[in-house]
Amino acid sequence: MSLAVPLMQRLAAPAVGVVLIAANLRPSLMGVGPLLKDIQADTGLAPSLLGLLITMPVIAFGLISPLAAPLARRFGLERVLLASLVLLALGIVLRSLPGTPALFGGAALLGAAIAVGNVLVPALIRRDFAQHIGVMTSAFVTTLAGVAAVGAGLAVPLAAELGWRLSLSLWAVPAVVAAAWWALARTPRPQPLPAPAAAPGAARPGALWRSALAWQVSLFMGLQSLAFYVLVAWLPTLLRDAGVSAAAAGTYAFVYQVACLCGSLVAPLLAARAKDQRPHAFAASALSLLGFVGLAGQAPSMAWVVIGGLGSGACLALSLAFLSLRVHNASQTASLSGMAQSVGYSLAALGPVGFGLLHDASAGWQLPLVVMWVLIGLQCWLGLLAGRARRI
Repeated sequence: MSLAVPLMQRLAAPAVGVVLIAANLRPSLMGVGPLLKDIQADTGLAPSLLGLLITMPVIAFGLISPLAAPLARRFGLERVLLASLVLLALGIVLRSLPGTPALFGGAALLGAAIAVGNVLVPALIRRDFAQHIGVMTSAFVTTLAGVAAVGAGLAVPLAAELGWRLSLSLWAVPAVVAAAWWALARTPRPQPLPAPAAAPGAARPGALWRSALAWQVSLFMGLQSLAFYVLVAWLPTLLRDAGVSAAAAGTYAFVYQVACLCGSLVAPLLAARAKDQRPHAFAASALSLLGFVGLAGQAPSMAWVVIGGLGSGACLALSLAFLSLRVHNASQTASLSGMAQSVGYSLAALGPVGFGLLHDASAGWQLPLVVMWVLIGLQCWLGLLAGRARRI
C-alpha cells in the first residue's frame, strides 16, 4: 500500500493534465460553425472568407505539427505544452477582438497552439502511462469529443445572450485554467525528450519519413480525419437535400457526434489489450464506410448516422493509439505524432472543399459519396497494414 499511494499520486497529476488539455483542443473550433451567420452579419465577410476562418486552424495543424517534437526535445514536454495553452488562450481572445486581422490572426494562433497539443499529448501518454495506453487514450479522445460537442451546443445560446465575440472568447477561460494547472503541477526541471535514436532498434528521426509503417499510420489517420470533417461540414446539408427537415438534420448531426464519442471510448480499451489491432482497424473503418453507403439512400435513416459515427470515433481513437503502440518510446511517439498529424490534417483540410467541389461539378451527392467509398475502402486496407504487431 505504501508503494501504491505514491504511484497513484505520481500518475494523478499527468492524468489530470491530459484531460485538461483534451478539454481545450476542440471547443474553440467547433463553436465557430454555428455562429457563421452572426459573424457574417457583423463583419460583412464573404462566404469564402468565412470558410477560411474554419479551415485556417486545420491548415495550421498540418503546418505546425512537425515542429512540436523538436520543440519538446529542445525545451521539455511540459514547458512546450504549457506554452501552447497560453498561446491558445491568447489566440481565442485575439480572434474575438474587433477587426478582420484580429479575427484571422487569432484563428491561426489558436490553430498553431492546438496543433502542439495534438502532437505532444500522445507522447505524454506514452511516456507516463506506458502500461495504461488504452485507458488514457480513451480518456483523452472521449474528453476531446465530449467537450467539442458541448462547444458546438453552447455556441448559439451563449451568442444569443452575450454576442458571438464574447461567446467565442469564453473558451479562453478553460485554457487559462489548464495553463495554471500545468504551471503548478509540472516538475521544477522538465527533462527534454531524448532523441528517437536513443531507443534500441528505433529508427533515426530522418528515417521516419522513409518508414512504410509510419506512412501507413499517417495515411490511416489522414483518411479518417478527412471522412470526419466531410461529415461535420456537409452532413446537415446532405440530409436536407434528401428531404430531412432542418430540425431533424440538426438532431442527426448531434447524434453523429454522440456516436463518435461512444466509438472513441470503447475502441482504444479493446485495442490496447491485443498486440495486433488489424481486426479493430478494419472493423472500425468498415463501420465508417457503411455509414457513408447508407447516406446514399433517398431518405437516410438515423441508424446509418449512428453506424458511421461509431466507426469514425473508433478510427480516431485507434489512429491516436497507433502513435504509441507502433513505437518504442515517448520521443518516437512525438515524432510519429508530428508526421501523422501533419499528413492527416493536410488531407482533412482538403476533404470538405473537395467534397463540395464534387457536388457542384456533378449537381448531386452521388459522385462525392462514391469517392468517399473508395477512400474509406483504402482506409480499410491501410488499417490492416498499420494494425500489425510491429514497431518502427
